[in-house]
Amino acid sequence: MDKVDLLEGVQELTLYTGTFGRKKCTCSCIGCTQESYGKKHKDYQGKLEDIKIIIKKLPNLKNAYILGNPDVSVDTYFCNKVAKEFIKAGKKVMFSTSGYDGLNVVKKLTEGIEPENINYISYSIDTIDNKKLQYLKGNKDITIEKIDEAIKYCLDKKIIVKIQPTIWEINENDYKEIIDKYSKMGIEWFTFHAGSFESLKGREIPLKHVRPRKWMEIVKEINREAMRKNLKIKAPKIFLNNKEFEVYEKENKVYCQNGGRGLQIWMQEDGLKATFCPVLSEVMPEFTFDLEKDDPKILDNKNNNCTVCTKCLDNNVKNMSVGKKGKEFLLKDQILHNVCRYYSEKRKYG
Repeated sequence: MDKVDLLEGVQELTLYTGTFGRKKCTCSCIGCTQESYGKKHKDYQGKLEDIKIIIKKLPNLKNAYILGNPDVSVDTYFCNKVAKEFIKAGKKVMFSTSGYDGLNVVKKLTEGIEPENINYISYSIDTIDNKKLQYLKGNKDITIEKIDEAIKYCLDKKIIVKIQPTIWEINENDYKEIIDKYSKMGIEWFTFHAGSFESLKGREIPLKHVRPRKWMEIVKEINREAMRKNLKIKAPKIFLNNKEFEVYEKENKVYCQNGGRGLQIWMQEDGLKATFCPVLSEVMPEFTFDLEKDDPKILDNKNNNCTVCTKCLDNNVKNMSVGKKGKEFLLKDQILHNVCRYYSEKRKYG
């Protein structure tokens, strides 16, 4: 694919509005990937002028997902201004928040923005148990009650809310309660993620990856709940049996599972750093490029088996695999294949 075409194909971006990283974040999430990132860069708040550069470089951009620095509660007013710049250019915006300072943050974040210009606001809720949630977030000020207050405000304002849990072994059974509680509140959109270890090298964290068999059970049950309640739910398959892997190979004859449709951007002191895959950039920094100055870089993935996938696994799980390589797992009478975390079956509910 032509290098220029790579940027022309981008329809969505995920934006970190600076490089404070965990140093100034309102949370101290145990599995935070931005702790490592923040230590590599000077504290820096992005500039609004950079948004015009981004828009010019991405002519077919439709949506901007604004994460903040690294959470919107860190630089809420700036995230609001950034969103307005994208909206002025005819783009839709999305926000992601840990739920810290609940109602206050969401009011500041959406001030002066019409609900129709917001695709959704996602809340990172890994469990509905306050004690466990505060442990995972590393912050005792975050409570389900405060998050719920903020969510109800959004729903009253006709702003779509998405619930975005990350599943580790510690909360691997909490997904049912999450779906049940928030679907009853009128939320129809859930995106589940699996805890990752690719950028946690050298750090001792008290978290474990969900075992292959359990993860397959979770995904199966989540899909069942999606059909039963007519919800829009996505959960990465990660582990596929032989039959599923055949489908995966047929469906994904592209250079990268992410396909070039989405771009992740960090607003840094030394430029706008971008990558087509955040997981890839953590393991192979050479695939991060300067949006304004460099040619875009993406991994050639003709074999549909990205080597980065194994870096996301906890060593305990990786050691369970064939040859301890993290690619294939022998489970009873079948082989499971570890695949890209962006992959979920091409079917939609809701």
